[in-house]
Amino acid sequence: MIIYQNPSFRPEHELKNYTLIMPSVSVGNAGQLAVDLLLATLEVEKIGLVHHLSLLPLVGGDPYDPSSTQVVTAADLHLNREKKFAILQLRTPLIKGESKTFLTDLNRWMKDVGISNVVVLASCHSYERLDNQITGLQLHYVTANVSSKTTEELKDIGPKELELREDDRGDKQRILPGAGFLKHLLEICDLPVVALIKFVHEGDNIPDAFMLADYLNVWKKLKKNRDESWKVPFSWQNMFGGPAPLGIY
Repeated sequence: MIIYQNPSFRPEHELKNYTLIMPSVSVGNAGQLAVDLLLATLEVEKIGLVHHLSLLPLVGGDPYDPSSTQVVTAADLHLNREKKFAILQLRTPLIKGESKTFLTDLNRWMKDVGISNVVVLASCHSYERLDNQITGLQLHYVTANVSSKTTEELKDIGPKELELREDDRGDKQRILPGAGFLKHLLEICDLPVVALIKFVHEGDNIPDAFMLADYLNVWKKLKKNRDESWKVPFSWQNMFGGPAPLGIY
């Protein structure tokens, strides 16, 4: 599943007890933008890419360094050895109907290499909020297989756990509208999983990305310097394209 850039890299030894941070491709792409902030700011090395038939293919220039000759793909894997976390950036959605295959293979790979826990950054549609979610912090969390210690850590940083909702039959369900494959991941993955979820409107979702990155950093203390600002990738300059042509007015 993972093609490593260094043939001598032994993931089953070098990734043991690491935290894997990844986005779910979801509404507004807030999770992916937050991961962009992590990759642009933190000291990480790219160690490989994901090759999987469930991923829509993509190749492009380096979004973090305009002078680089390196390319990025649909899914790249980065590593920080000092703080023992890996970052998997996903740049394309999964092919419709193939999420179970991809997530099952991802779960198997994580267990094979010794990943200890997973953190997912995602977003949900704001218009799907409950009445009591309209005000207050628009960041929530959901978990699977986590310890009480992790739950207490999450409560300490501020977000609330996302409420279960009743479906048409009256059963309590975890409803995650617009959050991509997150619900399936929580069902399939048997490692501890925490998802930070931001309610968003589609449009300029850069502020949402900053909030996700900020709260993740408060929890996991990823930055060496607490007061260090997030570096904005130069590729964000083209996020909304150029100005409208004058000829249309």
